[in-house]
Amino acid sequence: MKDDILSSLLETAELKILTFDIHHRKEMNYRKNIIKEFYMMTYVRKGSAKLRVQKQIYDIDPGTVIFIPPHLEYDQYKDNDEETEFLWWNFTYKIQNVVDVLPLLQIPYIYPLKNHKKFEAVFDEFMLTRTQAGYISNIILQKAKALELLYLLLDNAFENVHVVDTGKRSQSFLSILLKIVSQPEASLSLPGLAKELHMNPTYVSNHFKKMFGKSPILLHREIKIEKAKSLLKIQEMNITEISASLGFNDIQTFTRLFKKYTGISPSQYKGLFKKDL
Repeated sequence: MKDDILSSLLETAELKILTFDIHHRKEMNYRKNIIKEFYMMTYVRKGSAKLRVQKQIYDIDPGTVIFIPPHLEYDQYKDNDEETEFLWWNFTYKIQNVVDVLPLLQIPYIYPLKNHKKFEAVFDEFMLTRTQAGYISNIILQKAKALELLYLLLDNAFENVHVVDTGKRSQSFLSILLKIVSQPEASLSLPGLAKELHMNPTYVSNHFKKMFGKSPILLHREIKIEKAKSLLKIQEMNITEISASLGFNDIQTFTRLFKKYTGISPSQYKGLFKKDL
């Protein structure tokens, strides 16, 4: 049951690659680094390095993956002068650009990659998408290769990746999260969600925020706005239709909330993506 919920959540997430590259380093001394808005995954193809997280120091050997989540302070350095080759990328993996799904998996900071030859080949193909001709087809190819890389990183090291606490309480909150992200048009209230879980509303709000970073009602509003932005971009529905499809009682309420989160009205936002005929 819980795996089904988690699978459904992962299916709705979008992988966004911010930057990627291959570096060859003989010297490296990054101290007290903190990444704030994205994840970094690094793979060592040859050579070696060191990683410190809190008081633990890890040896980074060829075939090793380094996984650095946001807001984690770490040191990454070399203690020899041999050349080390790093394959790395910075990315996000979110639902509607709001819900970060990777915290639902307890991915270790460092682990060996079993099928490393396959990963290396796919990463090299991924790098080629920078220079290949054919704009539209190349975008599709880059996204396909990015998803393949993520699959290899998680699947090859699956025994190192564990789902968060499997208790009934955790499952209940995952069910609420799935309801929020899959039904942005629904009318949700904290008392209503608490009644579903047979829990105190304050506890539900606080525990949900502890698990997912935001209260359920705030998260639901942000999902609504992100969905609205997506619909406004594609130009197929007018603003009244979008407002109604997202469960707003009137267009004024929709406009007020949209402007609160984006700084501009829905019509102004729609105009940013209107193509000249």
